[in-house]
Amino acid sequence: MSRALISYTLAAGALALCMMSACKDDTTTNPQPTSGDKAHGEYLVKHVAACGECHTQRNEAGVFVDSLTMAGGREFPVGSVGSIFAPNITPDTETGIGSWTDQQIIAAIRTGRLPDTEDGKPTSDTVISPVMPYWLYANMTDSDVNDIVAYLRSLKPVHYEPTENTVPASLLVRWAPQAGIPDATPNNAQTQRGKYLVTLARCIDCHTAPAAGSGNPLAQGVDVSRFLAGGNRYVSMADPNKFITAKNITPDDDTGIGGWSTGQIDSALALGWDDQHEGLCPTMPWASYNAMVKADRDAIIAYLRGIPSVKNDVAENDPGTSCQHP
Repeated sequence: MSRALISYTLAAGALALCMMSACKDDTTTNPQPTSGDKAHGEYLVKHVAACGECHTQRNEAGVFVDSLTMAGGREFPVGSVGSIFAPNITPDTETGIGSWTDQQIIAAIRTGRLPDTEDGKPTSDTVISPVMPYWLYANMTDSDVNDIVAYLRSLKPVHYEPTENTVPASLLVRWAPQAGIPDATPNNAQTQRGKYLVTLARCIDCHTAPAAGSGNPLAQGVDVSRFLAGGNRYVSMADPNKFITAKNITPDDDTGIGGWSTGQIDSALALGWDDQHEGLCPTMPWASYNAMVKADRDAIIAYLRGIPSVKNDVAENDPGTSCQHP
């Protein structure tokens, strides 16, 4: 949706090296993909995971550049250590993923591992930055990940080489899958579906404080004790000198969305309006979620209604922040 992900911590101060033994994954545990459902893959890429929010650049007016659809290049500053640039995920064989096998694409999505080097041995360069939320996609179903691969294969190849990352490879540590994501009450098929969708839609990484902020600079993932309680600060798309704040979306009545009606939560997801009918900043990718099917939005709402409440009165957006809204 991310997103200038200033909340992500790459353990820069610790200078943690990604050793070969830590970087190596056994991709034989990944499914052997069959022909995926391209249409369903398109739905997941465009309207659930909203991959274009990171992998497609916007122009100065904040509109996606159609000629660079999924061609990467969006910059994500990481404090003082450099920047991560989204890669090209079109099927171009030279600058994208056209030469990758299905297994390699799946490994990147689920485990954060790039294809091996020519000698067959993974190095620190095979680690994907956790700005790519593979640590949330680890439990993506075989069916869904195969459908995504099928859709990515169908895209128009775009020959475009994004800027190289300036974050030193020695600082990139592959994160383990996120643990501790709570179930909702009641815990039923609908709320389990909602939990899965909240994970794929990356609500967690925007609306939950990073675990590293709890005092351990090497902590990975998010702080589940503050699950979806908001507070992360992001650079405004409209003004790079201003910051906006992720909302508390737990069911707390005072500081979260406990007092919002079902219709108001649905309006936020699909139309970008809050409970006061004020426009949400486009860092919240409601324009991508707009075409999410109603049953899936209902599942997300049911899940959000049933997770633990967290009282967290988050900061307001910076004064004068403009959130353009149709």
